[in-house]
Amino acid sequence: MNAFTVWHRSLTAAALLAIAASSPLSAGADPANGELAKDRREIRQDNREIRKDQVELRGDRADVRRLEHLMARLDKAKAEGDRRAEQGVRNRIHVFLRREAAETRRDLAADRREAGRSARELADGRREVREERREGDPADVRDDVRDLRDDRRDLRQDVRDTAESRRRLDRQLQILRELRSIQGEVRRGDGAALRREDALLDEFLRIAKQDARETGRELIEDRRERREDLREHHEDRKEREESNDGGYN
Repeated sequence: MNAFTVWHRSLTAAALLAIAASSPLSAGADPANGELAKDRREIRQDNREIRKDQVELRGDRADVRRLEHLMARLDKAKAEGDRRAEQGVRNRIHVFLRREAAETRRDLAADRREAGRSARELADGRREVREERREGDPADVRDDVRDLRDDRRDLRQDVRDTAESRRRLDRQLQILRELRSIQGEVRRGDGAALRREDALLDEFLRIAKQDARETGRELIEDRRERREDLREHHEDRKEREESNDGGYN
């Protein structure tokens, strides 16, 4: 075998590798595939968040109706002077309030986890932008900067949600403590204690209604985010198709 034959075969192998790298058969290594896969993951996550919000919203609205019903029964027992029924309903209300506070505690833990996940995604996004800027592809940098903007928005929202859950839990626990502290006076029929009990229960109900409204707002935001992710997925797929078409013209 002479030197020309070795050189010729090496050149042919290199050419074949170059053609394979640019062909559809190597699509798995195409950066556009990575963007499309990322889009699909984000859309799946959006759908999970929407389903979770829908379940939580139904539960929040049911909780509001339940507390309203119990408070109405308490008022009825008071008006009829039925002390036994009054105390029975009051006990059920206190159990309900403790359960609500426990649920808010779980919400706070979930919000903290979500904020941590968003912070990690933002850090990853910043690293991707730095890498794309070093590589110098304006289109990739533009896409990553767009994603980075979304990540910052998500983190801000998650931080606000965490702070709101913390405030809601703190106030619920304060209400529970104060209700316990006045139970002796309430049982004795003290007018001031009874009025204070009514005010505390009304406030707890307002908190429950606000919680339901916040869940509804989160559902709207998650649906908006899904629409944006679907639009970005459509744009990324269109760019890939145009790029592939251009390669054969």
